[in-house]
Amino acid sequence: MPLAIKLPAHPEAPAAPGPYPSALNVLSRKETAVQRQLRRAGLAGYEPLTQATLLALAQQAPAGSAFYDVGAHIGLYSALLSAVHGNRGLDVFAFEPTPATAAIGRTIRDVNGLGFELVEAAVSSAPGTAELFLSDKAESSNSLNPGHRRSSASVRVPVVTLDGFTAERGAAPHVIKVDVETYEADVLRGGLATIRRHRPWIVCELLPSSAPEALRDVLATLVSYGYGLHVIEPQLPWPGLDADTYRAHVGHHCRDWLLAPRPLSKEFHRLVRQWLIAILACDETTNLTVPGGTPFPDGWNAPHGTAGAVPSPGGSGGSGGARRRVASWLFGQREARPAARTDS
Repeated sequence: MPLAIKLPAHPEAPAAPGPYPSALNVLSRKETAVQRQLRRAGLAGYEPLTQATLLALAQQAPAGSAFYDVGAHIGLYSALLSAVHGNRGLDVFAFEPTPATAAIGRTIRDVNGLGFELVEAAVSSAPGTAELFLSDKAESSNSLNPGHRRSSASVRVPVVTLDGFTAERGAAPHVIKVDVETYEADVLRGGLATIRRHRPWIVCELLPSSAPEALRDVLATLVSYGYGLHVIEPQLPWPGLDADTYRAHVGHHCRDWLLAPRPLSKEFHRLVRQWLIAILACDETTNLTVPGGTPFPDGWNAPHGTAGAVPSPGGSGGSGGARRRVASWLFGQREARPAARTDS
């Protein structure tokens, strides 16, 4: 059964040359782990703080700059930023090595008329080819690391580096998202020249099972470039850490970190909060499903704020309801947050 999800409506985002679609066709309710989570909870239930951070950063991106989505899976973040910010001149590149998952990402791009480019390759510290180990648990856990998850199958995939891709394409990354299932150090090591030259904002998943020494070394290099390390967590503002102190905070409820090329401003935190409020309004009650073979109704993805936009099936959608949900969500996240680890 096809599934469309509501996209967040931010009052400041629809800038020239026009507003953005109100919904995104993600094709299926159950084909992948990401689609199943979207079916259960909408965008509100899928890493809402990470979404808010990426949307806030992209909102401040200069025209002609790029977003790199490394470990894109079905390309949800690429589709989100392309739909919301693509008309402002943001170039979006999704890197995904798993053939079946990359194919879904291409279809999502095409059926929604989006302009992001899907690069079917892994990203690491050196170009070439590598064995991608297919997780027995879920396709979202596929990794170049053979020990990350139990795997009964693998596939040979092409590998690029961020430095090589950036030089070849002449891109200027403003935001890089990295979610590569414990291979983060290799991705960052292969992009140090790009990071030093373009100073992108980097949203990076850091897992407790990532190689601590390799990760510490590459993060120390970023710190030497003037980067700050911030856990993406519900409580704002986010304090800065360094390569010697970050490890005790890996493994909290929020696994994603912001590697920031300059101090975080009050305006940045304000944008994150505003996007979070908008995202938490996009819960499962705003999803739209139709029987297989049946098209979505007219106006299902009409731009936000236009007369043709289809109302959400059951969501309150108003700013008051969204603010109540964000307060409830923030309180729940703080209650669920485990104590900081003290081991290194």
